[in-house]
Amino acid sequence: MTLIFKDLQHDDYERVLLSQDESVGFECITAIHNTKRGPALGGCRYFSYQNHEDQLTDVLKLSKAMTYKNSLANLDFGGGKATVNAKIPKVQFYELFAQVLKELDGTYITAGDIGMVDEDLVQLKTLSPYVCSTKGSDSGLSTAYGVFNAMIGYEEFYSQQSTLENKKILIKGYGKVGARLAQFCKQSGAIVEIVDFESKKDLIEKDGFVFLKHYQDTNFDQIDIFSPCATGGDLNQEFLDFTKNKKVNCVLGAANNQLADNEIEQKLFNEGIIYCPDYCVNAGGVIILALRSSFKEDMEYDEPEAKKKLIGIKDQLKNILLLSQNKNQLNTISSNELAEQGFQ
Repeated sequence: MTLIFKDLQHDDYERVLLSQDESVGFECITAIHNTKRGPALGGCRYFSYQNHEDQLTDVLKLSKAMTYKNSLANLDFGGGKATVNAKIPKVQFYELFAQVLKELDGTYITAGDIGMVDEDLVQLKTLSPYVCSTKGSDSGLSTAYGVFNAMIGYEEFYSQQSTLENKKILIKGYGKVGARLAQFCKQSGAIVEIVDFESKKDLIEKDGFVFLKHYQDTNFDQIDIFSPCATGGDLNQEFLDFTKNKKVNCVLGAANNQLADNEIEQKLFNEGIIYCPDYCVNAGGVIILALRSSFKEDMEYDEPEAKKKLIGIKDQLKNILLLSQNKNQLNTISSNELAEQGFQ
């Protein structure tokens, strides 16, 4: 196997590296968006792309998003991402991707993403020092704890209340993040309903929560916080139609890419609904990755250094809300402005 490296020129990116071995069908694109805060940290996506253009578009978008997320979380890392067109066995992938990491010489630290589980990262780590794994850690727990703290920050900002006592919270998705978030909310005094598939009904009810097939089935007269914790795109026209008949005060959840299109946040704002940018509130996972890379490989969410960073999500959200209030602008604009202060 012989890798050929080629630098692709893209404005606003420090380096975009195409790595290919046509003899086995390997194609990897690594985008390093910005390293002013430190080496680029971001996952490797092992995915079957339809074509080179789709793969390139994905890695450029994802690497830039990591710069903003890492900056807003005040981490000593920049933003980067790798995408690999999943056409070869993993055993060949490990060897070839390790060569890519060697070529980048520590300017990019890889981690998990779609198609990459902890065992893959463990194998990669035997071949390269530029790998960060959450093996042995519960990344869902750290993400959920960060989202919970963001909820507290939202309440402190708008109601001067430091708990979720009697708040009506509707969580969509009862996976490794949503289930932990529901418990944190319940412990803080919230009233919680869960939306998920019928297959989760028994588990949800066993855990003491109300199960719903659809968020439209909610028993709440109004929803204080709607929390998308499943797939992206939940904030769409269907959700906007729902809010015409059911008051929703805030959207704050762990899912990535919650806004179905660029106009949705403005429409939510027009309805008096506060949208809290996902890349701010769901940063708990990358915070643990960064701490594990810099300090301690088995760092957990409840250790002092980690807790301090995760609780910091609350304060950063309050900074965003204050800036938006002062400038009468959308929260995504404010979060982008604050993030950019950290790397420009």
